[in-house]
Amino acid sequence: MTFKQQLRKELIEERKALDTVFRLNADKAIADTLFLSEEYRSCREILIFISGTIEVGTLQIIEKALNDGKAVCCPRCIKGSNDMDFYRISSLNDTEPGYMGIPEPKIFCPPAVADEGSLCIVPALGYDSRGYRIGFGKGFYDKYLSRFPGLAAGICYDSFILADVIPESHDKPVDMIITECKTVYINHLGEE
Repeated sequence: MTFKQQLRKELIEERKALDTVFRLNADKAIADTLFLSEEYRSCREILIFISGTIEVGTLQIIEKALNDGKAVCCPRCIKGSNDMDFYRISSLNDTEPGYMGIPEPKIFCPPAVADEGSLCIVPALGYDSRGYRIGFGKGFYDKYLSRFPGLAAGICYDSFILADVIPESHDKPVDMIITECKTVYINHLGEE
């Protein structure tokens, strides 16, 4: 087992063990920090995942972004590949179970029109202070971020900020990380 595979396994177990009350409070704190950020307030379009059971909860972010009049786009995986694209939803009713049973936009949803003003919320099991992430190992977000022109913001619980995830050549860092305790801006030169 590689370092990343072992770390991923450990982080998944740690996520599963998190207290429900802690998670609900941390999810709210992360969402509230995001809503107050200039990055959120100035974006016209937000690209955001629909959270699974051990991820930072995103439903309250999606609902508020829709209420704020933002274009809300969620990912749909492309069958037979490790690629995904984002599609605009007008409510969570525009989703249905997709890859791994995770809700995805239905086929009638229009594609996202991402530009420099778009904000992509990126999931991870853990981040390091340089913005590199440990995901679930399929590479969906690294591939997408390699062509995404906007700002990428990682959301993560503070205890899952790691010393170093030892990035590989294809790994793409985020521009900022929001936890329940702080916001970390990344300059992509390895310095905060």
